[in-house]
Amino acid sequence: MKLVLTAFLPFALGYFLSFLFRSLNAIVAPVLRSELGLDDSAIGVITSTYLAAFALAQLPAGVALDRYGPRLVAATMLLVAALGAIVFGLGRDSITLSIGRALIGLGVSVALMSGFKANVLYWPISRLPLVNGFMMTFGGLGAAMATRPAQWLLVDHDWRHVFFGLAAVTVAVALYQIVGAPGEAKAGRGRLSDEIRGLIGIVRTPLFWRAGLAPTLSFGIWVAYTSFWMAGWLRDAASLDEPSVGTALFVVSLAIVPGYFFSGLIVDLLQRGGVRGGQVLLTFAVLFLAIHLAVVVAPAIPPVLLWFAYVASGGTMAVSFALITRTFAPALAGRVNTTLNLVCMLLAFAAQATIGPTLAWLEAAFGLARAEAHQAVILALLVLQIAAWAWFATSQAARRLA
Repeated sequence: MKLVLTAFLPFALGYFLSFLFRSLNAIVAPVLRSELGLDDSAIGVITSTYLAAFALAQLPAGVALDRYGPRLVAATMLLVAALGAIVFGLGRDSITLSIGRALIGLGVSVALMSGFKANVLYWPISRLPLVNGFMMTFGGLGAAMATRPAQWLLVDHDWRHVFFGLAAVTVAVALYQIVGAPGEAKAGRGRLSDEIRGLIGIVRTPLFWRAGLAPTLSFGIWVAYTSFWMAGWLRDAASLDEPSVGTALFVVSLAIVPGYFFSGLIVDLLQRGGVRGGQVLLTFAVLFLAIHLAVVVAPAIPPVLLWFAYVASGGTMAVSFALITRTFAPALAGRVNTTLNLVCMLLAFAAQATIGPTLAWLEAAFGLARAEAHQAVILALLVLQIAAWAWFATSQAARRLA
């Protein structure tokens, strides 16, 4: 229990805040439209600055995690996120809101990766998929809090005050990490040049890309939809009103918890029976892509059920982090995880920032209705993922990930 309270919970709460901040804009967006006169494209760009800053921080954060340990790095960065929440709460134009959103993204950029690094340091390496899955269930809880509960809060409180309150909570979690997490969680500090060479060695490893590109692409697209564009689809394609959107997002966000939890548990159990993790991951991918296709071709399925399945199956992509990390030395764990996360967040940023303009272009150039434009975009993203997973499947080394 002591290990859970010191080496697990401080970082799990940091990831809870990361997912809460990531998902909150989908609920705040209608308020920003009415109060500040922002359109969907502007809000999409503001939201995507979170992902851009998040992505840019990954490589230096990976070096910092391996050099200084997760406790110091995670707590310092959460204080940056708290500052970003204050700036966002003070924002009255798209520039200030974008700066605040970028600071939030920068601040929570290492929340999950700090937890992953701590898991490598304090738990048996053979149980990494399971422990990482437990860690990521807290993200599902954060996503759930950013839906209907956030709408209820916005009924009685100004959205600015909500962000100021989140800033205070974020500072409290940062203090918990400093006080509660083990002080010895830092790695030995060698020469910085050697650590950078280790990072370069990771990105030059063919297996890193052969095994990592497909799951990070699917995970990045999943992030773009779960953090923003799923709400747009529910409004435009399913014609739900705002209270119904909030309720649907709350129900759907709960799917993140079993998606993360059971994916790690399934990999752990099957690997004990001799099944390779890469084979399990490929099976997860087939299921996810089939559900992704259903979003396009089966609009008659109740939207909450459809997206619940999408969210739950997409969360299984997270096991790729543990599987790929175990192919490298433990001392490189921070850099491996953050480099994977960089690829994932760059892809998420690209998807989130371009979906809005693409929808507008399809409407203007081809006369598609908004709902039809959504389906066309989802279909194009599905084709990209199928190509990436075909590349994964043709690699014996990727399929045989332990």
